[in-house]
Amino acid sequence: MYKLFYDETKEEIYQISPDGKMVVIADSFPSKPEFSPDKNKAIYISPLEWECPGSLYLYNLENGYITELVSPDKNQNIPKYAIWLDNSTIVLIYGFGWGTVSMGGNVYTINIEERELKQITNYSGEIQITKLELNSDFVELIGIRYIDENFNEFVEYRDKIFLEEINNKSNNKY
Repeated sequence: MYKLFYDETKEEIYQISPDGKMVVIADSFPSKPEFSPDKNKAIYISPLEWECPGSLYLYNLENGYITELVSPDKNQNIPKYAIWLDNSTIVLIYGFGWGTVSMGGNVYTINIEERELKQITNYSGEIQITKLELNSDFVELIGIRYIDENFNEFVEYRDKIFLEEINNKSNNKY
């Protein structure tokens, strides 16, 4: 098995091969890797920097392969945050990558085998989801809601989406 090491100071991800060889695999401000529940895979976003279009990558700890799962789209939406729902499904925030108003985005899922992005939420621009937390029955959505027409003032916004609802939406073909 391969291992990953995240250097917070240098903001780099290192791959450590089974024979102990250490190689940098992401050096442009990647996110800290998130490991699948079975610890056989990891995901990270690189780069994860303001106004830098990054991609969501899947790292296979069994063979050391890296796969780009979600890249910026033609509308300049980028992955901004991601967590594992189970060993094959990732929940992520995907939103516009430019400017200070679009801090987050809407919530999507992607199955690592099918590699099809499925939209779960459809908030207007006044609501920006910026963080996800997995609980036993639901995913908590944490973010902001703008309260003025110039998108300068905001309050904390929280919502939750039950796992059953996520699974139903993820299984629908659009």
